[in-house]
Amino acid sequence: MRKRVLRMLATALVASTVLVNPMVSEAGSILPAGGDTNYILHTETDFKIMDMVYKMQNGETVTIENAAQMATLTKVGYADYQTAGPISITEGRMTYNTYWGSEDKEVYVVALSGTETIVENQTTTVKEDLLSGFELSNEYATNVKNAIIDRIPAGSNIILAGHSLGGMVAQQVAADKYVKDNYEVLNTVTFGSPLIKGFTREGMVKRLGDSSDKNTFYSISSVLNIVWQYAGVNHEDGGYNGDSPAAHCDSYLREDVWGSYDCAGEKRGSICGIETGSRMLTLNFATTSFYTSLYGTTAVARTSILPKKTPAECYDLAKAAVADGYITEDVLAKFTTFAQDNDADSVETEVIDTMESDAELVEADTTENDSIEDANLIEEVINPELDEATVVDTEAVVE
Repeated sequence: MRKRVLRMLATALVASTVLVNPMVSEAGSILPAGGDTNYILHTETDFKIMDMVYKMQNGETVTIENAAQMATLTKVGYADYQTAGPISITEGRMTYNTYWGSEDKEVYVVALSGTETIVENQTTTVKEDLLSGFELSNEYATNVKNAIIDRIPAGSNIILAGHSLGGMVAQQVAADKYVKDNYEVLNTVTFGSPLIKGFTREGMVKRLGDSSDKNTFYSISSVLNIVWQYAGVNHEDGGYNGDSPAAHCDSYLREDVWGSYDCAGEKRGSICGIETGSRMLTLNFATTSFYTSLYGTTAVARTSILPKKTPAECYDLAKAAVADGYITEDVLAKFTTFAQDNDADSVETEVIDTMESDAELVEADTTENDSIEDANLIEEVINPELDEATVVDTEAVVE
């Protein structure tokens, strides 16, 4: 009987991953990052990811206030899977309220993307889904730990976040003995991920799951700890009416669904007069490093997402998406990064033109002034000569 249940669970994991993967792959193909991308824009969530990619490329400092923004950070890893990798690590600060007052801590945020089967070499396939779902060691989890060791000083505070498979691996890392012995795991937040390593994880763990997303239940805990598996999920209804793949890919980036949860996945409210769900991150994207997770290696490679399109080109692409009916003008207006960069180019051109015009005017004024001064000097030289001639003539008359 138990073997039959395990086989059914494995089948469910495989089926859900195969169903979800094409949409996840498409989400990865729309970004102006690297590789042979199609640059197709379909939804508001696509713009959210693209907007964050450009903020990273520009090294901006951003504030992550809610779970939807945190989910966007985890899905940036889909941007350039082939060369950049599914793991990102960013330095920042987290502020929040406690019974003893406000706290402000330096943190490292480790964000993990999920399943992606169309790329070569990356350890983000159905194999890792099955291994992680059964709480077994796998190369993705090992390489996340390697990236942490490479990038984060021992004793530092860590926040783990992951979408789908990334959320399962995040929980495995939060339960890893080496990580717990050498770092302080403050929070783990997952999006569309089932319960993993429930009894050994360090720090506060929050699992967020759309009510239509069935992937939040596909792990061994559905057999061994079914109560925690179901009761441990914070549910919100994104209106997908049972469409699990759509909910799994799009729901978590929507602030209208998850905006009431803080960046660590805790719902806002108050207990005994103390505000809950108050965690907020300030991240310096100039510090962001991406890591590959290649098969058959115990060492990870640090990489970055490189820009392939200029802001002006990206904004033109966005306007084309509006013209094609994929999104509305209202949605486009929410994401001004591309428009501002495009306008900045125009402003810079105007400034240069103005400076050149001013320079020409100054040069003309200078030339005119020099001519006037030269004329005055000539007049001064001529006048004494005239005076001298007048004196000679006068003396001649007197004689």
